[in-house]
Amino acid sequence: MNLDNLKNTWQQQNSLNESAITINQSLLSETKLNTQMKELNNMKWARIIESVVFFFIIVLLGQYIAKNVSVSAPVISALILAVFAIVGLAGNIGQIVHIANVDYAKPISQVQKDIYRLCSHKLQLTKLLFMSAPFYMAYVFIGFDVLFEIDLFAHLEQHMVWFYSVSSLLLLIATGCVLTKLNYTNIKAPWVKCTIAFIVGERLVNIAQFINSIESTDS
Repeated sequence: MNLDNLKNTWQQQNSLNESAITINQSLLSETKLNTQMKELNNMKWARIIESVVFFFIIVLLGQYIAKNVSVSAPVISALILAVFAIVGLAGNIGQIVHIANVDYAKPISQVQKDIYRLCSHKLQLTKLLFMSAPFYMAYVFIGFDVLFEIDLFAHLEQHMVWFYSVSSLLLLIATGCVLTKLNYTNIKAPWVKCTIAFIVGERLVNIAQFINSIESTDS
């Protein structure tokens, strides 16, 4: 009888332990899901604010171009920057749609993959916007025209035009090379990890590393 009681007690204890583990796992999954929902909600509002900013930039640049319809450096600069602003607006709207389509009823691993895709989209958008850096003179030309009503390009000597043209080309090549390396597949490189963490967040980088390890194992 003592042996039977011992067996029953052992089985009951095992059942209680299994129930506790199941409950703890459920609470942990729910906590992770709530954290991700909060992060996605913050990301959504950040994209909405950025979309509003890009929209006003596009409107202002459009008004500037409409008032100065001519073939001049400031107008061409405004067109270039307007293209990047439109890309930024379209990309942010795309992210808002992706966030709205995340299904929290899916398993948490699938939700993590959806977040990973969102972060990849954000990274690609940021890289596209970084490509405006080589066109730094566009900001200068517009600034001089708006603030001082001076067409700076018309006052530049020929050697300065060549200098800015070559420097912009070199910066374009350098930016392209750097952005090519800036990818989740190169997450092991310290500078890549730090840069991506700055853009999309440290915890989301950890998710990317986890998913990359799974995909590399599966392959």
